[in-house]
Amino acid sequence: MKSNKGFTLIEVLIASSIIVMMVTTFVPIASLLLHEREVLSDRRIITSRLHDELQPFIWKEPKAPPPSVYTKSIRSTRAKFHFSYEKEFIKGCVEWENVKKRKEKLCLYGLPEK
Repeated sequence: MKSNKGFTLIEVLIASSIIVMMVTTFVPIASLLLHEREVLSDRRIITSRLHDELQPFIWKEPKAPPPSVYTKSIRSTRAKFHFSYEKEFIKGCVEWENVKKRKEKLCLYGLPEK
């Protein structure tokens, strides 16, 4: 045993345990970041769509009151739109279920042009 060249079993076990710890730490973090990125992307797109749906009620004189409820599919997500009057404002809300299976709701208000 005078020549100690090469890896011992202990060194291999320590190196492999370090690699396993790194993998078990980074894979869930990467998965969480991917889900959060998708949640934020969906929220941004749905907010933009709600803004676009609210515009005709703000700029044009509606012949009838805004529709109370309808559903649209946005990037394979079912979004439920609600429009109503609150005093002189038009309130537009949208509800959907995000990729984390949580319900989200967002509302925008508009003041119709006189």
